[in-house]
Amino acid sequence: MTHDPNDPNRTKPVDPLVRNETYVEPVERRSSPLPLIIGVLLALALAYFVLQRFTGDDTAAVDGDTTTVTTTEGGDTGAASEAAADAEAAAADAEDAAESATEATENAAENAAAATGGAVQDAADAAENAAESAASAADNAADAVGTATQDAANAASEAADNAANAAAQAASDAGEAVDDAVTVDNAPAATTTPAPVTPAPATPAPATPAPAN
Repeated sequence: MTHDPNDPNRTKPVDPLVRNETYVEPVERRSSPLPLIIGVLLALALAYFVLQRFTGDDTAAVDGDTTTVTTTEGGDTGAASEAAADAEAAAADAEDAAESATEATENAAENAAAATGGAVQDAADAAENAAESAASAADNAADAVGTATQDAANAASEAADNAANAAAQAASDAGEAVDDAVTVDNAPAATTTPAPVTPAPATPAPATPAPAN
């Protein structure tokens, strides 16, 4: 079976020289809202300053006998006052929001620090308990090894004593057996008296020729 390198459905071969790496998606960090809040406050303050600057009352004062002339723009002043009030309210709301955000940030930081401190303390306690358990287990193992070694030494010493006693007893028994055997060999032999022999009458025997070889 042939493989077409241009086939889009073909299985991609596994390259043993390429190390498999797990893709970790980057974590998006949320930026602090404080710069935006400060910028809004500055913009509102600038707008309020501009409104107060260009919508104020125009007053012309002349010294002496001349008459002072004051020109007031009623409609524009009312609109400027409303805009200034709205700007002040918006500035107050923005300031409250900034304070709330600051408090929330501080609370979150304190909670994170407390949680981190608690986790570190728990980890330290767990490590200390594990170290104590390991030390206790090592002491128990050392005691068990010492007891087993002492028991083995006692058993070996007792076995050696028993073997020495058995060998000595066997040697003693063998010596006694040898002594008994030597004593039996050295015992005097029993003497027997031969019976008297009666001589037979002499009868000449016929001469028998010897066979020829």
